[in-house]
Amino acid sequence: MQNALKPGDAAVEFVRFPFQEAKKSQTHKTYYIALVVRPGSLQPALVRLGEAQEFEGEPFSAYRAEVGIQKAVATIPASGGAASPWRALYDAMWKPLEAPLGDAKRVYVSVDGVLHEIPLGVLQGADGRRVMEKYDFRVVSSTRDLLRASHHATNNTAVLVGNPRFLMSGEELQVAVNHFRSVGNQAPEMLLASAALPASPAGGALSRAVTERGACNPPPPDGGVLCPLPGTAMEVQSIEELLRDKNWNVSSYQGEQALEEVVKKAASPRVLHLATHGFFLPDEQTKAGANAQISGADDPMLRSGLFFAGADRTLNMETPMEGMENGVLTAYEVTSLNLQGTELVVLSACETARGHVQYGEGVFGLGRALQEAGAEAVLMSLWSVPDQETQELMTQFYTNWLGGMDKPEALRRAEIAERDIVKKRYGKDLPYYWGAFTLVGR
Repeated sequence: MQNALKPGDAAVEFVRFPFQEAKKSQTHKTYYIALVVRPGSLQPALVRLGEAQEFEGEPFSAYRAEVGIQKAVATIPASGGAASPWRALYDAMWKPLEAPLGDAKRVYVSVDGVLHEIPLGVLQGADGRRVMEKYDFRVVSSTRDLLRASHHATNNTAVLVGNPRFLMSGEELQVAVNHFRSVGNQAPEMLLASAALPASPAGGALSRAVTERGACNPPPPDGGVLCPLPGTAMEVQSIEELLRDKNWNVSSYQGEQALEEVVKKAASPRVLHLATHGFFLPDEQTKAGANAQISGADDPMLRSGLFFAGADRTLNMETPMEGMENGVLTAYEVTSLNLQGTELVVLSACETARGHVQYGEGVFGLGRALQEAGAEAVLMSLWSVPDQETQELMTQFYTNWLGGMDKPEALRRAEIAERDIVKKRYGKDLPYYWGAFTLVGR
């Protein structure tokens, strides 16, 4: 791995592990450390960060409150101040790494534990600068990924799905699916490949899990559960125009054609962009829901996913249509997608980077599922994302990437640009609006 690093590069591997001193009767403690590797280092630098409870307690709770995960956006302190959660996390998790990083500018980072839920690039030091402003910051599943050869795409194909029509009658859904199958010359037996998979979580439990690109409060007057997403329509349209200007072959699906079947039938596009509602159902919420009798309900890969056209039928506990998908695509189902050779999957939805964190093993959720399916890189969100700012961020990301930047740099520049927009729009720096997305992979 060290040989794969270039001058100016560094790699950081965070590790969370239990420890108990020999011959000690006290209960073992859990610690975080970081291993830092630089070109020419004789050995990795070991940085002791401290006990897990120091990070997973007050600093982590304050961070979740600041970005709105705990619905406390209005209580945000002045950025960079002594009370800023970003400053507390920076001092605890990143500042100790700066000395061993030396003059490194590009940093590959693999995280563990609660760090899977924190965008480290957004952490802010006493000088008000964020990590992504100081470093070319790149998240990888493991630092071993540096040894993996990058594949050069042989085609410029993209499948874009957005602005699903969530509330549809059974007849309308049947017409939409038949149209997709006939126009696309689809084989019905291929579309039904997931019929034997475990059932999705119960509609009632899912309804409680949906977030900003998610449930309406109060619900829509038409009896639906999921809010329309007009911002995703503009997002998909602007991205399609950008891609076509670069002579890409683009297939775009919106409204009643934004079907789960479309995603399951996509065959190794270079880019798969999904702009919709996402969900993450925590373990405790699953146990409290009415799906204890559902086969596989304890599987974390069934507790995260995306909603597509007709999903309100499932959320309203209506009987599934025979021979058709239910509009709820779980991470479990995602592992069966054909994404070998897909360079980038964008999940422009809420909480798509979240899942069940297995210490030392990573996150079991959509990101893992997509990489298992073959995607080389996945762009996904760590919290509930606002419609307007997400549309702006995504448009800028594609503009940067298609203009010649690599994907991590394109995201970094897009976030910095959106941060400036947010400052002007709201009068302060609010990471909630621009800092949710993380790019994992190469």
